[in-house]
Amino acid sequence: MLATAGAPAQLRGYAHLRIAQTFAAETDMPAAKAQYARIQVESSYPKVFRDEARELLNELERASGGLPARDRAASRTKLAPVAPYAAEFYVAPGGRDTNPGTREEPFATIEKARDRVRALKAKGLPGPVAVRLLPGQHPRNATFELAAADSGSAEAPIVYRADVAGTAVLYGGARLSGFELVADPAVLSRLPAEARGRVFQCDLRGQGIDFAPVQERGYGKAAPKATSELFFNGAPMRLARWPNRGFVNGDRILEPGSAKMRTPSAFTYLDGRHARWTNAADAWLYGYFMHGWADRALKVIRIDPEARKVECGPYDFGGKGMAPIQWFNQGRIRYFAFNLLEELDEPGEWYLDRSRGMLYLYPPSDPAHAAVETGLLEVPMLAMTGVSHVRLEGLVFDLSQANGMTIFDCSHCLVAGCIVRRFASDGITIRGGSDNGIFGCDLCSLGRRATEVDGGDRRTLSPGRHFIENCRMFGFGRLDHTYVPAVQLEGCGNRVAHNLFYECPSSVVRIEGNDHVLEYNRVHRAVLESEDQGAMELFGNPTYRGVVFRFNHFSDIGGEYAGGPAGRAAIRLDDTISGMLVYGNIFHRAAQSFGGIQINSGRDHWIVNNLFAECSKGITGGYNPRNKHWERLGVDRAFILSDLYLERYPELRHVRELPGLSSVWRNVFWKCGPAFPGTGPSSADKFDWLANAELADEDPGFVDPARGDFRLRPGASISARIGFRPIPADEIGLYAHPYRASWPVDMAY
Repeated sequence: MLATAGAPAQLRGYAHLRIAQTFAAETDMPAAKAQYARIQVESSYPKVFRDEARELLNELERASGGLPARDRAASRTKLAPVAPYAAEFYVAPGGRDTNPGTREEPFATIEKARDRVRALKAKGLPGPVAVRLLPGQHPRNATFELAAADSGSAEAPIVYRADVAGTAVLYGGARLSGFELVADPAVLSRLPAEARGRVFQCDLRGQGIDFAPVQERGYGKAAPKATSELFFNGAPMRLARWPNRGFVNGDRILEPGSAKMRTPSAFTYLDGRHARWTNAADAWLYGYFMHGWADRALKVIRIDPEARKVECGPYDFGGKGMAPIQWFNQGRIRYFAFNLLEELDEPGEWYLDRSRGMLYLYPPSDPAHAAVETGLLEVPMLAMTGVSHVRLEGLVFDLSQANGMTIFDCSHCLVAGCIVRRFASDGITIRGGSDNGIFGCDLCSLGRRATEVDGGDRRTLSPGRHFIENCRMFGFGRLDHTYVPAVQLEGCGNRVAHNLFYECPSSVVRIEGNDHVLEYNRVHRAVLESEDQGAMELFGNPTYRGVVFRFNHFSDIGGEYAGGPAGRAAIRLDDTISGMLVYGNIFHRAAQSFGGIQINSGRDHWIVNNLFAECSKGITGGYNPRNKHWERLGVDRAFILSDLYLERYPELRHVRELPGLSSVWRNVFWKCGPAFPGTGPSSADKFDWLANAELADEDPGFVDPARGDFRLRPGASISARIGFRPIPADEIGLYAHPYRASWPVDMAY
């Protein structure tokens, strides 16, 4: 093949790799090295093969030098603590701002320490400076702001850090007291019988605590400015709802409504329990009323028990009739009712009578011996704008009705080893600037997104070089359930690596833009509720190019409440997304209706050396030139057809030419359903398929697949058969580091 004149470059590249692998198997390492060296510089070969040859050559060189073949540190960002400090200031909950800011006489506020750093900077920084927060709660009732005047330099960074990691808590909430059993007959009559004598009340207004109203929220709505929540011994309590878990179906749409015209919507319900809520002043429905990927909370205006009708606030149900979710005719609408005193029927539920400021709680245990808390802060806890060379290390940001922190137009700033928890909105937002990082952090119990990272310039393909690495994110998307991922990744040239993502209703990463890298991430139990989604997903723009999915491990995608036939996938390349590399990933039980990978209308993908294990389907979809999102090429024509883009993405020269294939080479499908389910045109019309292995009962040589260990044993048959490169499964996910917020972490879910 290698010597055949006119053979396609991709076939010659694959053949050349097989030749090099054969020399290595024969332990003729000089010959193997020589072939890999030739492959990596042969510009006609696909880049994926050239990169693989370079990496394998490096492994052989390391082994020849007596080192482990793989350098585990090569994929990890090199970070070291700043030391020594030229100056240090201390802040303590019991300090005074009239103090000198020493350990013995600390400041009371972080603002005072910031101002002292500014004064020191005005004289010229003598070197790195630390602001150390001593253990305890540091109350926050306003945003802590850092601006350009608070910047450090590469030689003299400014570090705001916990004196002992994880013990200094910036706290935006309040602990509640004064709980007593409900005795008011009017309230007891509204409670479910099983809850009477078990529900406590607490006068928030009497404690001077403000609370936010319940607001319309979800897909297509801006996030509320503030959301009141309740926590019991650290765990979020649930606004009283029915049913307590899952959803119920609606019946018939009577009035489709109009969000634009602000006209109400109405439908008939199936379960007579709705009649219990006719006197509820502030009842709400949450669910999927038109699309299985679009959540919404709607206020109940009126319930008519005789007509079995519920009238809601303005929304576009899409038409009268059988209440179908319109997208793909996914079935009936599904919803639950919440914010109902009448449904406060099990431990962990609460309700707030906002007219009286009275809180009602069915507690998991005696509230007199528990920490019962609510958020107060209604603004970001920390905001950095135009800052450079500032670090946040080992701090805990805890409890708020709003966002955690915003980092806008900053450069070379780092959030390391921090814990961000119990925010009603987003965790950390990085927007603009370059070279900022979130490293080793734990982000959990968040109402919306855990992080947003937006940097770089798509028009010039200038990278942002922001990174999120070695972080654990779970329990995000608690209040809004769709389009609120662990990472909203936008722009150009940013990296998400070695993270652990789990327990979320929809995606873990949503991607927009070019040349991002997502590698060595562990994803478990994602897309548990919404449908027509992927755990990692791009959507709707064929000018997004060059994103790399490499050495990620996906397991158990889809969930009990993810209804409807539209599906969930581990990686979804939706509506004309094209030109991506999916290399060396593990898809384990990672397909629900969709495959492990779902391609909706796109093309020119390279799907190489992946493992699909116990997936109901392998890869679904393929090129569809009729998809309306291809029109985007005309909108963005000016820069898509620029020399820069055509040089970086040469396949754009032929992007509308047939056959529009994606290359699926050297993958293993083990105990899976069909690799390519037969829908529409045959897979041969959509995929360039070579050297893949579909295995049923044969053992490919995995170490322990029953425990999710898909490392290959030495000499595994699948390597010899198709040249399958062992996936470095033991390098995927979190790793020990001085800046890991918690360690060890169990990743074997």
